[in-house]
Amino acid sequence: MLAVGRDRSALAELDAIARARGLPLRTARGDAGRRGPVRKLLRRAAGRGAAAPDILVVAAGDYWEGPVARLTAQRWEDLVHSNVTVPLITILEALPGMRRRRYGRVLVFGVAGADAVRSAPRAHAYRAAKTALLSLARSVAHEEAPHGITVNVILPGIMRTGIAARHATTLARKIPAGRLGTPNEIARAALFLLAEESSYITGTALTVSGGYLI
Repeated sequence: MLAVGRDRSALAELDAIARARGLPLRTARGDAGRRGPVRKLLRRAAGRGAAAPDILVVAAGDYWEGPVARLTAQRWEDLVHSNVTVPLITILEALPGMRRRRYGRVLVFGVAGADAVRSAPRAHAYRAAKTALLSLARSVAHEEAPHGITVNVILPGIMRTGIAARHATTLARKIPAGRLGTPNEIARAALFLLAEESSYITGTALTVSGGYLI
C-alpha cells in the first residue's frame, strides 16, 4: 500500500501510525496533477511486476469559500483542477491495469449534498466541482462495469478534524445526529465500498453525514 500526499507532516504522522501498528504502508510526497508523476507513483504502489494497483482511493481536493465577488477565474480553475482534474488523471492512469486484471476498486470523495443540485452560499465553486466529480465518477462506473471495475463516491458531512471546540458545538446544531463525524466512520464506509464482496455496488454516492443535507 502506498499513501501519497503534499503535506510532509501529515505523511510523517501516517507513516508513524503505520509502523506502530505493523501495517505494510509506505508514504510518498507527490503531485497528482500531472500524468507522468502519477504513473510512476501507481507503479510504485502496485509493486514489482504490476503496472498499477487494483485499489485506488483519491481523496484530493482543495477547499475555498467566500462571496461570489471574490471568486476569481484562477480560484475557480484551481478548485476544478484539484477536485475534478486530479481524480480524473489518477483514474485514467489506473484503469488500464485494472482492465487487464478485470478487477478494480476506485473510490473518490465528494461532499454531502453533492448528489442534488442546490445553492451553496460561500462554498459555491467547491460544491460545483464536487457535483461535477460525482457525475464523472458515475460515468466512469457505467463504462468500466463490464471490466469488473467499480467506481464509487463517499459524500462526507462535517468531520471532527481541525475544528475548534467552540465551532464544533455550533456546527453540531445543524446536524440531525447532533454531533460531528469522525475519520473512523469515513474509513469504515470506505472499507465497505472497497471490499471484494461489494462488487455489485458501483456508481453509488454514499452519504456519511449524520443526516446533514440529506
